[in-house]
Amino acid sequence: MHAELVAKEWIKKHDLTVFAPTLESAQDWHHQIIEKPDEDYVIRGYEQPMALGESGWIDDRLWKENYDILVVQGLALIPIQTLLKNWKKIKAKKILVVHEGKLPTYEDFYKCEFDGIVCFDSRYKSMLSRRYSPNKIHIIPYPCHPVVRGNKALVRKKLSISKEKIILFSFGRQPLKEYKDYLKVVEELKGEYEIKYVILRSDHKWNQKELPKFLDLRMEAAPTEKIYEYLHVADVHLIPKSPTDSVVVSSTAFQCLGALAPIVVPNTKHFELLEKEIVKYNNRKELKEAIIKLILDEDFRKDVLNSAEKYVNNNSSEKVAELFIKLFRDI
Repeated sequence: MHAELVAKEWIKKHDLTVFAPTLESAQDWHHQIIEKPDEDYVIRGYEQPMALGESGWIDDRLWKENYDILVVQGLALIPIQTLLKNWKKIKAKKILVVHEGKLPTYEDFYKCEFDGIVCFDSRYKSMLSRRYSPNKIHIIPYPCHPVVRGNKALVRKKLSISKEKIILFSFGRQPLKEYKDYLKVVEELKGEYEIKYVILRSDHKWNQKELPKFLDLRMEAAPTEKIYEYLHVADVHLIPKSPTDSVVVSSTAFQCLGALAPIVVPNTKHFELLEKEIVKYNNRKELKEAIIKLILDEDFRKDVLNSAEKYVNNNSSEKVAELFIKLFRDI
């Protein structure tokens, strides 16, 4: 998501080529084939290794072409031994964008010398400073998808979603156990409210016969534009997350804040640096209270959405992309 958001901004003013894994090799959890063709600037330029540290095919244009900046995201997903053999042939300035929440233990990663290391916040910088020079580490916030407003009534009709019901919405490939609290709370709320929980998934592990009547499960590997349509019909957006000890952000939150559908999340490390822009809960009781308050308290809802819009505008993909360009020029 990060690469997609900044790439769409860079291509407006700069020449850009994106190296992506071949579709045949991109079979792990990190990659989801969505129902959308590649952009013209995307090259399927390497085979993702089956195991960490393996060699593999990389299109030699990576080191033979003449370009100014190489930005690497997801070093572990590239055939590192092949990359190392050709690393010094790459004359461009090299930037690593760190998504990983823990320092890599595979030492060969550190043989790739970068001119700059980009991370999302001070938590990442503190972690990275244990292996990289602090002078090389630069904080550039995770980009937000721009604000896009929608017509709830029209989009509900388009998606065949009831105009009368309160709509809760989730999407993604999270483990089913992460929906447990949401399903329990909706079960409690359905006796008091006309409510439907719409879940959009690209894979399916639920038994259709066991689905509760309040659940509308839809199967689609939807691009962001389609996800935003669902967000525009939603009264509340629920993001499932499990606790973690890693340094982490929620790409889903930054992808979706711009839809201006109020987001409710568990109080995990994914959301540590977000405050009034979202609503956090610590237990099932607080989750239920948060949903009810967003439904009934219009002032509270407006405050949350105003904070979300302000955050998106301050950290828009356009502004973040320009911060990268400034870094490229300064290094």
